[in-house]
Amino acid sequence: MFRMKYLLYFIFFHLVIGQLQINLHHTGGVNENENNDLLQHDCLRIDVLNGDKYVYREILFYCMNEFSSKFNIEENGYFPKFTFEQFSKQNITGQQLYLWSTPTDIIEDYQWYLNQLLISNDSPLSEKIFYNCTLPRFGSMCQYELDYCHSDYPSLYEMIKNFYNIYSYNPTDLTCYMHL
Repeated sequence: MFRMKYLLYFIFFHLVIGQLQINLHHTGGVNENENNDLLQHDCLRIDVLNGDKYVYREILFYCMNEFSSKFNIEENGYFPKFTFEQFSKQNITGQQLYLWSTPTDIIEDYQWYLNQLLISNDSPLSEKIFYNCTLPRFGSMCQYELDYCHSDYPSLYEMIKNFYNIYSYNPTDLTCYMHL
């Protein structure tokens, strides 16, 4: 019985290990006409565990800083798209959207939509579109792609760390100024 327990642990261990997730934050867009000091959008939050002697954790943020209206993001037919109404009829939960690397803003909107369904069946969010991206594509409309993406990494941090271990940065010129 003791060996059977460990055999089952070994068989189901791969289900416990997390899959690579890329959940963007602040995907609602930025209005150029507003006087915003903070123009960052489509942010990645990466949980990092660092240190050899002393272990410490930190969260790194990588954000876009350009106005999103400057980019032409075209809708493509490669990825299936669903409405919130279709998801609710299939009993899809916000937790499932999180595990599918959905941007957090969309997850929050969907959860708000589900909460509104308890009050009324008429919600303006029922027709909101969700693009079902598959890695290496991600984003609210699958507009981003990781060139160096392998499914065997447990986190985005591990993938980035391994990339820089393989392709180390060796600058040839430290500055673009001629007289320095």
